[in-house]
Amino acid sequence: MPLIPIAMALAQFAPVIAGWLGGSKAEDVATKVVGIAQTVTGQSAPDAALAALQADPNLSLQFQKAVLDQQAQLAQISADVTKAELVADTANTQAVNQTMQAEAKADHWPTYTWRPFIGFIFGLMLLGDYFVIPILQGWWPRIPQPAIPSEAWVALGGILGVASFFRGKMQANPASQTDNRG
Repeated sequence: MPLIPIAMALAQFAPVIAGWLGGSKAEDVATKVVGIAQTVTGQSAPDAALAALQADPNLSLQFQKAVLDQQAQLAQISADVTKAELVADTANTQAVNQTMQAEAKADHWPTYTWRPFIGFIFGLMLLGDYFVIPILQGWWPRIPQPAIPSEAWVALGGILGVASFFRGKMQANPASQTDNRG
């Protein structure tokens, strides 16, 4: 039986457990919490340990105390996950920044003007869609509401971010076999 649902059920006795059961190390935390429950109850099966805690208030009190005793170790597992996520986010941001710097140093004007051009178009769309047209509709009610599909916003956001990352990464690599540098 998976240990995470049992660990979530054990959180009724020590609510602090629920905060530790997220991320990639959730299984490690669940294993540790279920192990504590098995040690306290003397049961070898995780579901039997849960049932024993639900049946005996003294055991549930002992379980709470044992979890509090192990709180620092369980919190460290959770903190390690958060730290790893922050390191990955930082590395991703650095890669995007390097791509944008490579685009800005490109030899041909379409490459180094593309992202600013799309950024200005995006800004004009936002300004028109959410400010100018509503003001004009207040003066002239016959002006229709623009029908800009949500896909247009997603496409522009992609061009400003993710898609340019890969294009810039290719352009920044001198070993690239294509000649799409401009």
